[in-house]
Amino acid sequence: MKIKYIAYMASSIDGRIAQSNQSGIDWTSKEDSNFYQNSLKKVDAVIVGHNTYKLASRRNWKDAIVLTSKVSSPKVKGKTIFLNPKKSNLKKFLQNQNYRKIAIIGGSRVYDFCLRNKMMDELYVTIEPYVFTAGILMFSGNEFKKNKFSLQSIKRLNKKSTVLLKYINRN
Repeated sequence: MKIKYIAYMASSIDGRIAQSNQSGIDWTSKEDSNFYQNSLKKVDAVIVGHNTYKLASRRNWKDAIVLTSKVSSPKVKGKTIFLNPKKSNLKKFLQNQNYRKIAIIGGSRVYDFCLRNKMMDELYVTIEPYVFTAGILMFSGNEFKKNKFSLQSIKRLNKKSTVLLKYINRN
């Protein structure tokens, strides 16, 4: 069975998902937080980078696959699996776990990795009404590749101009 990969990210108007590697998402609206928490209840597992994993305040995830260069082979700790995608085949590993729906929750290197490896079927972007002018971009790639997405919906989450965009990958 094919796995459905769904990416979730919150962004400033200028495309920043955080101020630095040490900053969390405490700058997002409560409406975004509610959407995010409710969405994660509907997936079998999350894919997350090591920095984002360390910063995550609520870990009520069913299973977490933490992408990290700090391990050479998959390491299991409770419901958390630490995996180095340069040393292990992530797609094959996920297929063997019989997951049907997986959330990709960051950070930028994880979003970039999943996009490059055709592991991003849907993309939810919450845009908060801020301009950071510096910080971490949504994707961290260093080579240009045009990826086609189709806008499926736009939803205003609150009166403070927070919007939620839903895209479908067309590649």
